[in-house]
Amino acid sequence: MACVDVRRDLLHQLKGQGLHLPDLRLLFKHWPTNVNPNLEGLRALAPGRIDNLTSCVKKRKAAGKIDVGLFTSLWYPGAGLQCGDMISCVVLWLFLWDDEIDTEVGRLAGDMEAAKLYRQETIEYVHRCLGLSGDVRQHNTPANEIIAFFKIIGDAVCEAYDHEHRELLFREIEFFMETSEVEQQRRLSSELPSTEEYLATRMGTGAVNVCTILNEAAYGISLSVDILRDVHMKVIWDQTNILVCVVNDLLSLKKEIDQQSVESIVPLLYNNLGSLAAAVSMVIEIIEKSIKEFDSAAALLLNKFAGDEALVSNLKIYIDACRLNCTGNLNWSLQTGRYGVSQQTITGGVTMRLG
Repeated sequence: MACVDVRRDLLHQLKGQGLHLPDLRLLFKHWPTNVNPNLEGLRALAPGRIDNLTSCVKKRKAAGKIDVGLFTSLWYPGAGLQCGDMISCVVLWLFLWDDEIDTEVGRLAGDMEAAKLYRQETIEYVHRCLGLSGDVRQHNTPANEIIAFFKIIGDAVCEAYDHEHRELLFREIEFFMETSEVEQQRRLSSELPSTEEYLATRMGTGAVNVCTILNEAAYGISLSVDILRDVHMKVIWDQTNILVCVVNDLLSLKKEIDQQSVESIVPLLYNNLGSLAAAVSMVIEIIEKSIKEFDSAAALLLNKFAGDEALVSNLKIYIDACRLNCTGNLNWSLQTGRYGVSQQTITGGVTMRLG
């Protein structure tokens, strides 16, 4: 009962409140933004990929709202059509895999034991498909069509990345799934997480690092895993992660409240501060701080390897690719039907009413 009450009380406080978000693009005005020239080609490929991913009409409709062609074109404007199609498959798979556990569309939102088996089967199959545990052909194809779809992704990733990069990608997918379990346990528990606990988990549930790894393939560059694990690169990854997640939390707030969910950054801050405007202001401060920390880490990383001209050239491409992930995510979040904002422009900001 306490589990219901704490969420119901917070929902009751939030519903009906008006919310104004500033023009978030101004915060990123010194960062690049672009659209992939293959946008319409990627959009044309998406329905076939969705049909292969799920036979459920309801899930197909939800997947269509993502507009994955637009997502890929804004996040990865430099990717060719073939690579962009592979990335779109990853994005669709991540969204639909998570929706099985996380939303009203999913079968497993209230069943921890079934969700645990789903995660375990997925992790084992992903490991095999990435060529990290023997020949995938020696094993049966999973009955779950969402899990089985990863074979398409695994084949493409094995062509594009060496063993070390595939290990890194696997660890991030595994982290995404482990944190999704923590998130589900919390949602079914009697207490809300603190903002610190929420953000620590959100660094995995957003699957942003999975997408960031794909920047190399998108731009045809290669960085050693040692470079990707550099202390300054970790800051770049972490700030990219934060920027994507908190922007999504801001712009998906109305959708979350409509779905009776309060476990995102704005409601949790509101629960502490008692003011929706103050909660939004604090999130804006988080965004501003993350942009500064990203830019500082990027400068330090480039300076650290200044003597290696070829490496610096690739690092500049990769760093800007991470920036494009962030600005692309903002522009996609404004336009996608998934969040219910659907605004081509946010000059003057976005106003929404909750509930």
